[in-house]
Amino acid sequence: MGGVDDCGMRLCEANVPYGLAKIHHVQQKLGVDADATFVGSPDATITRNNNRWKQGFGYGGMYRWSGDFTVLDIKPNACGMLVGSLPNIPEIDELRERLHSFDTAELTLDGIPIDNDLTESNHFVDVFEVSEADQREPVPEDARYMFIMHSSGHEHREPSERGVGLYWDKSDELCALADTFDTPWGKLRILQGERAAEWYTFYKKAQDFNHRRRELMAEWLFGDFSSLINATHQGLVRGYNQANIGCYTFEDASASLFPLTLSPLLPAFLVRGKPNLGAATAERAGWAERLEKHGLADKLADTNLLPHGGGYNYPHLRGVARTVQIGTDDRRFELMPADPAADAPVIVTPRALEYSYRGMEVKDRMEQLDLGEAVVELDLKYVVTA
Repeated sequence: MGGVDDCGMRLCEANVPYGLAKIHHVQQKLGVDADATFVGSPDATITRNNNRWKQGFGYGGMYRWSGDFTVLDIKPNACGMLVGSLPNIPEIDELRERLHSFDTAELTLDGIPIDNDLTESNHFVDVFEVSEADQREPVPEDARYMFIMHSSGHEHREPSERGVGLYWDKSDELCALADTFDTPWGKLRILQGERAAEWYTFYKKAQDFNHRRRELMAEWLFGDFSSLINATHQGLVRGYNQANIGCYTFEDASASLFPLTLSPLLPAFLVRGKPNLGAATAERAGWAERLEKHGLADKLADTNLLPHGGGYNYPHLRGVARTVQIGTDDRRFELMPADPAADAPVIVTPRALEYSYRGMEVKDRMEQLDLGEAVVELDLKYVVTA
């Protein structure tokens, strides 16, 4: 794990081995090296998607495995963030009115009605002014004002005339195509060979749709803007056996910047990634011995990940005391309260836990590990909410 070593990271660390064990089991059944890995980014934490969690997967890191198959239980959905430059800062009341009117605007893209997900869960639209602090790189397009939109949409999660859907738990058609393996830790659903390739083609179309969808929604809200960054942090950006779930990944560090958003009380940043997870980074993170032991140094050297946000944390909890396997895909996590006199919660999933968002410790950890550098600082002016 490359995280900040708090309860959010420790919950992730407690759950991920079950998902990896399932993939290892399937790899062995298929005659493939059991080499599935998860590398946690500085924002490694829980996933609030109950089924993803119950299947043994966390959030904020890269999953990679060998073999001609893709894993559906990870549930990629092409969620991401759009960074755009603005000629000026609009009045917040005007933007709120535009946001309210979105639901009755009947916007479509490729003939598909667009649903408004900007006010659900942790999605948002934030408006910024470029900080007067010294910037480490020239600000893109000499922009003075920017916005960041966090959005994914639901248009491709279920089956439709466009394809079988992205989410196995919302698509009987997708489940029918999948090979389902029973493992000691629960079921794992995969697509192999040609079916994996065909579904990945559908995924890439959904990802392209989501990129254009964010731009369409931004045009509806802001009118005149210039798209600077439009990046996926929950998907299959580099292939169907490499899943970046709650982090960014890249092949060319010089190709683009990525947004890093923390709590609503802190600046946001544009980050330049560095080629990472080589020997020096592994040594700094304390992974060198493990990578050598398992022969993973070369396989993970080009992982190249960055945090996408602060991630969830639980200040009232210290970590995970133990995990108990009740049955397949049925686990209990006994947590350690920060107050030793308090009762120890026992959970199935963390969705109902009271949480907060991390702050600058994620940026600091990213730079400590030399994964990337925050090169442009943005001061938050306001958050557009419903």
